[in-house]
Amino acid sequence: MIGEYRTRAYPVLVGGGIPLFPQHERRVDLELVETRTCSSKVVYLRYLVAR
Repeated sequence: MIGEYRTRAYPVLVGGGIPLFPQHERRVDLELVETRTCSSKVVYLRYLVAR
């Protein structure tokens, strides 16, 4: 079981893409616990699975 997700978001417009979570999977409630913006404008996001 996964208890934490760490992602990086790159600010690029492409008009589509691959979802992080497939739509047919069950819903997972996440709590945002940390964000950081790097000098390259990349955003670091850290989520914990809400229990």
